[in-house]
Amino acid sequence: MKKSSCRTLWLPLLLTPLGAAIMVAFTLVLYLGIFLLLESVLFPNNPQDFPADALRRGCTYALVGLYLILLGTRLPDLLKAILLTGPLAATIITTGHALYTRPVLSVSAMLGVVAVCGFLLYRFKRAWFYYYAGALGALLALAYAWPEAWRF
Repeated sequence: MKKSSCRTLWLPLLLTPLGAAIMVAFTLVLYLGIFLLLESVLFPNNPQDFPADALRRGCTYALVGLYLILLGTRLPDLLKAILLTGPLAATIITTGHALYTRPVLSVSAMLGVVAVCGFLLYRFKRAWFYYYAGALGALLALAYAWPEAWRF
């Protein structure tokens, strides 16, 4: 096996799952930290009044916006693919939680987000490891946001 084969195939194949897990976990922990900080500062006496949905949507918009800016940088494509998992997972989770009272619609919308991401990756002719990272991020997010009534 050639040395370049190791770099183009095995490196993305091994680094992407690790990076995806770290990015999704980092995204969830970052959201939790912002949530707890704002809840304790803005609603110390009645935390139930905190608008968690608005914060979740705002964080997701910010992550997607930052990722779109990041796409224009000269960072390595493998790093960009791995960083895709955070905003994608946040979008899937936000969509699922926004529609949690209607499980069929929730699952359909989450799968729609995955389909749109796949279409955009195809449309902009991204390398195979973008699809791999997107699939891993989507699987982690779907496992987290899947409706409770449909759990196995």
